[in-house]
Amino acid sequence: MKKYLIITPTGKNSLFKEWVQGTPNFDIVLLFYENDEQLAKEYTKYTPYVFVGKGEKFHLIKSFIKDNLDFVSRYEYIWFPDDDASISTDSINHFFELSDQHNLWLSQPAMTGYISHQITTPVYGSLLRYTNFVEVLAPLFSLETLLKVYSTFDENYSSHGYDFLWPHLLGQPQDKIAIIDDIIMVHIKPVGQSYDRFPIPPGQELEELLNKYNITQSTTNYSQIWKK
Repeated sequence: MKKYLIITPTGKNSLFKEWVQGTPNFDIVLLFYENDEQLAKEYTKYTPYVFVGKGEKFHLIKSFIKDNLDFVSRYEYIWFPDDDASISTDSINHFFELSDQHNLWLSQPAMTGYISHQITTPVYGSLLRYTNFVEVLAPLFSLETLLKVYSTFDENYSSHGYDFLWPHLLGQPQDKIAIIDDIIMVHIKPVGQSYDRFPIPPGQELEELLNKYNITQSTTNYSQIWKK
C-alpha cells in the first residue's frame, strides 16, 4: 500500500495527468466538478478514485474526508494541490519523501509562475525553509495534522486566511512547517481573476477570519536547511 495521497478538485483543464506520467509513489483522488459525465468516466483511466461533486475546493475536500475517513486515514501524508499547478511525477515523489523524512506537519513546494505570496518563491541552493506559512493553493498535511484541522475547511467560502489559520492552530512551531525549495511547481493561471461566485468578498472573509482567531497576518522564515 502507498503511504501518500493526493486529493484535488479537478476539471476539464486539469494538469493532473502530468502528475502521474511517471511512476508515482502516491495514489490520487479526483473530485470532479464539471458537468461532463463522459470526461469523468475517462479520468478513471488514470485513477479508480474519481468522485463527482460541486462546491468550493476545501468544502469538497472536507465532505470527501468526512465520507471516506477510513480511506484517507490509511495514508501518512495527504496533498491538496489546485489542478492548475504544473509539476512532474518525480518532483511530487520527492516532495512527499522530503516532507516525511523531516517529519513535517505542513508543507508545500516552492512556486514560480503566478504567485500571491513572495515567501513561496524558491530560494536557490536551499533544501527547505521552516516558516509560519503554507499557501492554500497546495498544502501537504501529515495525517495527524489533517485530522486536527480539517474541521476548518469550510470556515468560509473563499479559503482566504486558511494559510494563516492552520499554523496558528498548530501552535506556530518553528521546525514543523516548511516550504520545500528543492521542489518547484509552476502556477500557470493568474490569481484571483474573478470572485463573483462568492457571496462575501474574499477580503472581507480574510479579515473576519483573522479577527475571529486573533491572528496577525504575517509571513516569516524561521530557519533554513541548505542543500549539500
